[in-house]
Amino acid sequence: MKAKQRTLVVLILLILLAGGMFALLTMQNAKAEQAASAAADGTIPLAAVSGNDLTQIVLHYQGETNTLDYTTDGWTLAEDPAYHLDPSACNTMLTALSSLNAKRELTPQEGEDYGFAEPTLTVEVTAAGETNTYTFGASNTMTGDLYVRRNDSDTIYTVASAKAACFELTKVELFGAFNPAGLTTSDIEVVSYTLSDGEIVTLKANSEPAADSDSTEYQTVWRLAGDPTADLDETKVDAILSALSTYVSAQVTDADPADYGFDAPLVTAVVTTADGTVNLTYAMGADGCYLMVEGDGSVYTVDGSAVSALLVTADDLKTE
Repeated sequence: MKAKQRTLVVLILLILLAGGMFALLTMQNAKAEQAASAAADGTIPLAAVSGNDLTQIVLHYQGETNTLDYTTDGWTLAEDPAYHLDPSACNTMLTALSSLNAKRELTPQEGEDYGFAEPTLTVEVTAAGETNTYTFGASNTMTGDLYVRRNDSDTIYTVASAKAACFELTKVELFGAFNPAGLTTSDIEVVSYTLSDGEIVTLKANSEPAADSDSTEYQTVWRLAGDPTADLDETKVDAILSALSTYVSAQVTDADPADYGFDAPLVTAVVTTADGTVNLTYAMGADGCYLMVEGDGSVYTVDGSAVSALLVTADDLKTE
């Protein structure tokens, strides 16, 4: 009996020992992963910017200078305040600057340029009233890391190339897709669009009893103002509503509308919601399809399918 008890005690001790060794190994692996991550990110601090202190980021990239002003209200492009920036891209830059670390610190070798004569990217950061400039040069052919210099110092650092990627954006790439008309399909009550040949198509949302005659439920049914009894192709109607609510993919704030085909528009639309009316004009230019919203001087790029959806006559909307 005692022998069995001793055996049981030994087994329990072995289990506890194995568990302890497993926990120790797990902890060591976690520490190794953390060390590897820190080595990959770098441990030499170059920037630690807080969103409470940041006021401006200036990007010098591919021959462009784009100044991003930051306030509690969000981001603004100083050179073009009406331009719609992508807040996610800008916030990613702030995140990168909150912990920008270098991997190595180097003493420049005589005769070596490190790519600073023609830098790939320069970022000026103003926070808490102080401006620091980070100049990114060539990449190390062995590691792929970038050489970077702060404030024209003689000291050179290396950082992972991914650290600079979020800043490598042109003005076009800084644009944030949005719906300049501010429309959603569920809010639209009336649509009246005029085709280039002068035909006016007016659609109204009507509340009608559901198909089941015994039901007291109602549903929204779109009808032609000029032929309210005609059944319409729901797919085509849905495409029109989606087109009016579509997001744009680019913006030109100082455009001459004639350069984008607005002297001979493809279609104009008046959209009515509970909040009022919105006037839209669509055109075809040399490089694609464009939209203008009344009261907004910008020209926006839209997908061709959105314009095509609006080029439907009243007869084409009817089901056979």
